[in-house]
Amino acid sequence: MVKKILTVIIFILLTLSLLPQSQINIYIGIGGSDYGYEFPQMPITGVNSTVIYYNISVSGVSPSTQQNVCILINKTQVFVQNVLWYYGKYENPEWGIEIWYYGSLQIAFYMTPTITGNKYTLITLWNYNKSGVLITFYLSNGTETFNETYYIPGKYNGLFNIQGTVIVGYGNGATAYLAPGFNVSISTTVEIHGKWYTPPGIFSGLPNTGENAVYGRAYLSTNNRVFVVYNNTNGKQIFELQFLALPSVIIFGDEAIVFPFDSLWEIKYPNGSVSFFVNETKYVEGAIVCPYGITNLPYQSNIPNVTHFKLEKKYHVVYDNYSFWVPQKEYVFILINNSYVPILIDNSTTISNSSNTAVPTATTTVTQTSVTTVTSFITVTHNSYITIHEITTVTTTVFKNTYNSSEFYIEEIILLLVILGLILYLLIRNKK
Repeated sequence: MVKKILTVIIFILLTLSLLPQSQINIYIGIGGSDYGYEFPQMPITGVNSTVIYYNISVSGVSPSTQQNVCILINKTQVFVQNVLWYYGKYENPEWGIEIWYYGSLQIAFYMTPTITGNKYTLITLWNYNKSGVLITFYLSNGTETFNETYYIPGKYNGLFNIQGTVIVGYGNGATAYLAPGFNVSISTTVEIHGKWYTPPGIFSGLPNTGENAVYGRAYLSTNNRVFVVYNNTNGKQIFELQFLALPSVIIFGDEAIVFPFDSLWEIKYPNGSVSFFVNETKYVEGAIVCPYGITNLPYQSNIPNVTHFKLEKKYHVVYDNYSFWVPQKEYVFILINNSYVPILIDNSTTISNSSNTAVPTATTTVTQTSVTTVTSFITVTHNSYITIHEITTVTTTVFKNTYNSSEFYIEEIILLLVILGLILYLLIRNKK
C-alpha cells in the first residue's frame, strides 16, 4: 500500500515538473528594469523628449514616464526628475518635478494641468555660472506649455552616470506591470552648445531608478524613435541590457557614414586638425572618428570598442544590393521590419535580409549610395520659448499576448482531476 502511494506521489511530482513553469508564474515579474531611451554620459545642457502614448494597457496603476538626469553640484550627485503620469486620452495627466540630493528629496512640485491628448513633450534644461545652477522644466502637449525653474547654489561639475527618458512604475519604488497591447514611443534629443542632436548611443533596460517595469521590451525604429511594447514573457522577466543603437561607422565609396543618425561626431585627421560632422563625412584613410563627448558606456563583455574608429576599409559587407566597408569589429544596425537589428561584423560578410544572418564572403565589389535622414524635434532656447514641430508618423505593430492564461488553468485543473482519479482508483483497488 505504502509503496503504491509513494509511486503515485512520485508520478504527481514528475508530472508537475513537466508543466511549463514560466506559465505557472505568469503574473510574477523577475528582475524589473527601465524601458525606454537611455544614453551615455555626455557634456550636454538639456534633454528633450517627445512621448506618444498609443496604448497604456497595464495590470495595475498607470506607469510613469521619467526624464532623469544626474548633475554634479559641489561634487554632490543631484538627481533631477521630470515626471509625467498619463491616464488616458480624455483624462488630464499629472506632472511632477523632483530634485534629490544629500540623500533625500529636497525640491518637489506636482500639478494636474488641464490639458489632454496622447502626445507630450518633457524638457529639462540647466544653465550654470560660478555661483550656481538654474534648472528649468517644461511640459507641453503641443498647444499649451508649462514650466518651472529652480536654482541650486554651488559649483557645477558636469553630469554623472546614465541619463534618459524611461517607462517605470508609478513612484516610491513601485513596479509597473505592462499588459498586452502596451505601446508607447519616446524620441529624445540632447543639447550640445545650443543645438540639438540624437545621443550617439541608445539603450534600454537599466535598473537605475527606484521604480521598475516588467513584461516589456524596447526597440529602435526610424527617426530615432524608441518603442516600448508589451513582451509576452510567460512569467519570466530576466534583466537584460538592450543596446538599441551603438556608435557605428560604415564606408560607402569616399564617404564615412555614422549611426545613429543625427548624432554629433568629430573627426581627427592624420595632420592633427579636428572638425565636427553629423551623419557623414569625407573618407580620409587613417583619420579617427568618434562620437562627441562620450565618457562612458555600460559595460558588456561582448560589446567591442565603440568609441573610436580608425578609418580603413577592413571588412567588406554585402547587404542585399548594398556593398560597404567596416573599419573594425563593430555592430552594424540594419533596418528590418521597421526595427534596427544589431549584427556583429568581425569578418568580410554577406548579410541576408530574410534570415538576418551573416555569412563570410570573398566579394570585393564596392558601390556608392547615399543616406537621407529626416529630423523632427522641439526647439527650445534658454529664453523660455518653445516651438513645436510635428513628428513624422510612425506605423507600428501592437504586440498582443498570444497565450491565453484561462485556457492554461483549465488544462491544469483537468490534469489534476485525472491525477486525483488515478489516486482514488489505486486506493479502491487496494481495498479490494
